[in-house]
Amino acid sequence: MKTVIRRSVSLLTVLCICVCALSAAAAAAQPKNGIPVIFIAGFVSTPTVDKETGDRLFPPERDDIVNALKDSAGDIAKSALTRDWASLNAPLTRVIYGLFDPITCDENGVPYNVATDTSYVWPTAEEILAKCDPARGYTAGDNIYYSFDWRLDLATLASQFNDFAEYVKNVTGARKLDVIASSMGACVLATYMDLYGFGSLNKCVFLSGAFQGASVCGDAFAGRFAFDTETLVTFLSAATGRDLKGELLDALIDVLYQQGVVGDVVEIAADISAKALGPVYANALAAVFGRIPGFWALVPADRYDEAKAKFISGWVTDAFYEKIDYYHGVQGRVPELIQAGVDAGTGISILSKYGVSGIPAVESQKNLTDMVVDTMYSSVGAVTAQINRPFGSDYVQAVDDGENRLSADGYIDASACAFPQYTWFLKNIKHTVHPAAQMEFIDALFAFEGQPTVRDLAAYPQFLILTSAQTLVPLTADTDEAAVVDPVRGNTPIERFRIILRDWRTIFEKLFALLRQAIRR
Repeated sequence: MKTVIRRSVSLLTVLCICVCALSAAAAAAQPKNGIPVIFIAGFVSTPTVDKETGDRLFPPERDDIVNALKDSAGDIAKSALTRDWASLNAPLTRVIYGLFDPITCDENGVPYNVATDTSYVWPTAEEILAKCDPARGYTAGDNIYYSFDWRLDLATLASQFNDFAEYVKNVTGARKLDVIASSMGACVLATYMDLYGFGSLNKCVFLSGAFQGASVCGDAFAGRFAFDTETLVTFLSAATGRDLKGELLDALIDVLYQQGVVGDVVEIAADISAKALGPVYANALAAVFGRIPGFWALVPADRYDEAKAKFISGWVTDAFYEKIDYYHGVQGRVPELIQAGVDAGTGISILSKYGVSGIPAVESQKNLTDMVVDTMYSSVGAVTAQINRPFGSDYVQAVDDGENRLSADGYIDASACAFPQYTWFLKNIKHTVHPAAQMEFIDALFAFEGQPTVRDLAAYPQFLILTSAQTLVPLTADTDEAAVVDPVRGNTPIERFRIILRDWRTIFEKLFALLRQAIRR
């Protein structure tokens, strides 16, 4: 009897061990995050191509630019030699039509060339399933990429994204999706939320979203062009990067600035703008860019009516106005949509980049941006200082909610955001750059149970900075690394000589460093 009992206990023990082992194996086989991650890209993320031949039509390639300039080069050179900038109207108009004809739309906002589309092709089921690592599941860094024809109206783009989302769900068997919406992709996601709700959305990250516009587009459409020497130098400095080549170019730019060459260029640009840009704006830019519905999603609310009156009045139909007015309404409902998503159980995070000036050709060029989208728009309402002009020590944050929401570098007041508790600021990451550290942060947001806030993740407080070591760390006075340096021109010939001498020393040092690198290779 004892033997039977002993054998029975042994058998039960073995069975328990087997069951536990099988359960553990099954658990190990299940990914930690089985929710697919879709990355909605931004404006012109994939080229426009001819559907039949596959030939690239936009953005123009080198040969396209050469051919467009060929017929007008003589007239442009003549205008430059005589400084008769008004005569640039005709050749510039020809160049614009030559370069951008493949993407033009009619007065209803429908592409003339129906044989064109973006080069983006939906991934196959195998490609989507391969994105899921057996151990880690789906991650932000290894996402399912999605692009779109940015010319189309936003309701159409949202409908197309809905089809793609359903396709991904069917392929993976997932009930919910995690979505990263970058730049104009944020406009697509906001419109999707407005039309289709939140039933398919688990977590959403608006990454440097243009869902409330970008001043560079609003100012350009409203004809508000402006040029400034210091802003141009600051912008070029940020664009060069922080590697050896970037530091070399930065020093060269500063030499030209100290010698007044950059100022001369800015004066010429302003003169051309005053004498030639007006007719070109009316004769070519409006007909080409004004009639592309997708562009209007990028016009901020404070420029919308002015831009419509100046840019497309008489060029478009009522059907066109209906298309762009719909998204203008969505733009105004962004805070309402985000709140509705949170209430529905969708975790929503807003990541706003900053540290760089805007495009140095419009009135808003001194706004704090990530080089493209204004920080005040991508954060849904933050108060920001101008580039290289931080808040003074006497600045008081806009909203007293019991939290200190001022950045350590004095550039951001997050208290004015529509959702300060869900909004993070990332310094020194340019608009189209997506470093691994940023994607790891997004993974942490996706992994958080429920709605993450700026107080929930110890490693990721409200203000963060990408260091030169490509790590994302809390922004403090000790960790701050300025993306750009305010250009300072010597007030006397001796001061300018000293600065130029310093720049030339830097130039030779970087040239020799690059030479040493080339020899080692």
